[in-house]
Amino acid sequence: MTENNILHNSSMDISIQEYEQIMKDWLAAWNRSNPVDVSSFYHDELEYRDPTVPGGIFLKAKLIIYLKMLFRKWPEQEWKDSNIMPHKENGLFSATYSFRIGNGKKSVQGVGMDLIEFNGEKIVRNYVYLNSDQWPEWIKNL
Repeated sequence: MTENNILHNSSMDISIQEYEQIMKDWLAAWNRSNPVDVSSFYHDELEYRDPTVPGGIFLKAKLIIYLKMLFRKWPEQEWKDSNIMPHKENGLFSATYSFRIGNGKKSVQGVGMDLIEFNGEKIVRNYVYLNSDQWPEWIKNL
């Protein structure tokens, strides 16, 4: 999937409160470090980007592979939402949070912001922006 053919929100009527609950459940799945649980919140075709995959991941199967590697290297995942901000377009949100990831030997913490787009109840686009003083070292050692 490329940016030009992102799936846009279906006509399903989902309230902002329901989306917020989905995002809280999704964040809880990240905190369990379970790739299958996390990926269950994503559409089969998606666009996922974070600092370690700036070119993007476009299929759920590839996302699962990436998450397995990520959680194997960094099994300690602590994500705490601070603000969920709906956009004018139904199913599009920005969310801010704090995070700490670790592996028993070292940890990285900071704050972040995501752009999240839903198609119905599934995430079709997730851009992750993280801010941490330790981030350059973390990426280099990944």
